[in-house]
Amino acid sequence: MPQNTHEIWDSLKESLFYFILKEVKDEELSKDLLQEVFLKVHVKLDQLNSPDKAKAWAFQITRNQIAEHFRKTKDTVDLSVLSQVQISNDLEYEEINFCCFESFVNELPPKYGEVITLINIEGKKQLEAAEELNINLSNVKSRVYRAKEMLKQKFVECCQFDLDEDGLLVGEQDCIRCNSI
Repeated sequence: MPQNTHEIWDSLKESLFYFILKEVKDEELSKDLLQEVFLKVHVKLDQLNSPDKAKAWAFQITRNQIAEHFRKTKDTVDLSVLSQVQISNDLEYEEINFCCFESFVNELPPKYGEVITLINIEGKKQLEAAEELNINLSNVKSRVYRAKEMLKQKFVECCQFDLDEDGLLVGEQDCIRCNSI
């Protein structure tokens, strides 16, 4: 596995670029963000404990960089898409405007909303969220699971999505809230 920034760049630059592009939908911005990611990879390379985990580590830095970009630009529509993609981990990236995502998260009971915000919006790892919330990791995992189930149900009820056999959102968005605005 990669041992230095150059090796990580050579092995991951293309997949990270397309990952960023799917999120931000802008080629030039994607190139800029990719450069920022690799600057952080270079600066934080000493924090990589295991070279065989370089890919996962670089993708986590990338997710954090994308989230940081959206926080800075307050681009809530794209942030909603980013968060929704992370909620349904295996769901193919789609260009869907999840107009209700933020309000759904805000409507969750606080203990579920805060864990989803920390992990899926701020990009923190579950262990980091557990430390920040001062709860154990199994409680964080349980809250994430329950919050995702509640959010899926809200998308089914409000936005008229269906759930497939794997429990993922499918179908066309026909949102009650967006259509009433």
